[in-house]
Amino acid sequence: MPLGRFDDAGARRIALVAQGETPLESVELPARTTFVLGAERQGLPDDVLAGCDERATIPLSPASESLNVAIAGSIALYEWSRRHR
Repeated sequence: MPLGRFDDAGARRIALVAQGETPLESVELPARTTFVLGAERQGLPDDVLAGCDERATIPLSPASESLNVAIAGSIALYEWSRRHR
């Protein structure tokens, strides 16, 4: 998985946020997609969110509050790979 600077992403930037946005399964995920994840408690800063093309949420059961950032990233990568097999 390539890593790089946010400004150099060169791909559609999808911000993963805890709640209230488009469900991840409904978001377009082209071959060149960059997932942007923030800190587990604070999330992404407003200026970073403003630089993203779209915000997506991973739907959770009502009993769950949020996901660990590593798990959220893993789910996003799985969803991307499922569509690009």
